[in-house]
Amino acid sequence: MNKATILVIDDQATALRVMERMLTDDYVVLTANSGEQGLDIAKHKMPDLILLDMVMPELSGIEVCQHLAGDPLTRRIPVIFVTSMDDRHNEETGFRAGAVDYISKPPSPGIVRARVKVHLMKTRQARFVEAVASGKLADLENIREAAKNLLDP
Repeated sequence: MNKATILVIDDQATALRVMERMLTDDYVVLTANSGEQGLDIAKHKMPDLILLDMVMPELSGIEVCQHLAGDPLTRRIPVIFVTSMDDRHNEETGFRAGAVDYISKPPSPGIVRARVKVHLMKTRQARFVEAVASGKLADLENIREAAKNLLDP
């Protein structure tokens, strides 16, 4: 199977490098240093998951998440906020904007990897169910093969 693609959006170069180092062995990692650049990459590269800083100049992470959720092309890409804004109000705001998870900075490599893996698996499972339900996977052998692939981390 091909490696999943993760897009990391953060205005801090150090944060981008840290996340890239954490994930590059297991995933294809794309980076963007602004919300606008992140939206552009998301639309053109269609990553499997986005790690997004909440606080950025010009276009905030909340606004980026809302744009992604409102666009038919990108609305199904799971977004995880990675932010220093670790109070309940900001966490709730992030979920209301469309995020699927929330990680506090500084990020723990083990937590980042575990949450990325869980949300990628969840997305793969949802796509499998949709493919079967829509008839795109109608042949029993294809269904079995696709189901086996879901068990592959």
